[in-house]
Amino acid sequence: MKLLIIGGSGFLGGELTRRAPAAGYETAATYSTRPPDTAGDVVRHSLDVRDPAQVTEVLAKVAPSVIVNASSGNADWEITAEGAVRVARAAAERGCRLVHVSSDAVFSTVISGLCGLVAVQGFAAV
Repeated sequence: MKLLIIGGSGFLGGELTRRAPAAGYETAATYSTRPPDTAGDVVRHSLDVRDPAQVTEVLAKVAPSVIVNASSGNADWEITAEGAVRVARAAAERGCRLVHVSSDAVFSTVISGLCGLVAVQGFAAV
């Protein structure tokens, strides 16, 4: 199985990027500003989820069977919500399984409400 971890240089994505190859998964990871700190067995791709063409291009290059979206733009709606929608649509178009993860449980009620709204927007779009 080929796994693509979007947000591979973040907290959760970085851990997944380290563990997935050890578990036997062919792994690729994306980053926005800094490549994931991983061994040479992970293929890295620069990705800005605000750009639909980049999302499509990376998915075409990697051809994953499973995508884990662990990206975060914090309060940047274009990344956190609309980027998640772009990833979900691209995954659906390619017939990929998608796992979308978020750490909204660690934030205050105001931020958790925003994260909940992001999730609802993303699910509604797909």
